[in-house]
Amino acid sequence: KKHSPLEDIDIRNTEFTLPRKWQWEKLGNLVEMYNGRAFKSTEWRTEGIPIIRIQNLNDKNASFNYFKGELADNHKISNGDFLISWSGTPGTSFGAFIWQRGKAALNQHINKCLFYSDEINLEFMKLAVNGKLNHFISKAQGGVGLKHVTKETLNNAILAIPPISEQNRIVSKVNELMALCDQLQSSLATAQITQLKLADSIVEKAIG
Repeated sequence: KKHSPLEDIDIRNTEFTLPRKWQWEKLGNLVEMYNGRAFKSTEWRTEGIPIIRIQNLNDKNASFNYFKGELADNHKISNGDFLISWSGTPGTSFGAFIWQRGKAALNQHINKCLFYSDEINLEFMKLAVNGKLNHFISKAQGGVGLKHVTKETLNNAILAIPPISEQNRIVSKVNELMALCDQLQSSLATAQITQLKLADSIVEKAIG
């Protein structure tokens, strides 16, 4: 069920002028967000379905707690589900993720997002939402260290959305550039190792 309509966007207050066929849209007009379940520690098991906590999104090596029991559909996660973590330490805990690690149960402080349209590339949406992290951090509420982004803030986040063909092109270009960055990083690491070996060789010859 879709939430109440959000206020219209005043394009005079937007960040820049959009290219033709792009449009400004609020995140809440694109998705319905469902918070995960507040699992009690007494429900944790050593086997069953893994429970997705924020640390499991940020660190693929983080251990899981497990659950055995009935789950609401909104708390069931499968590969390809779009998630937004909204509570924790600003700068490390907030963000959008696409789950690709099998069936799981969703813990609280993470929203499962169901999109209203098929004309959305999830990888593009991940880039778009994570591009608003500074905005979310500035709006975060709570005490020192532990803060949360309200659903209202998430719903009213304004994103620049292109046609699906352009979304696909942007994702392909970003993947291409990230692969290039990985190659450069690998080349730099190799060059540094070679430099160290050369320096050691020069020192050995100087001593000898």
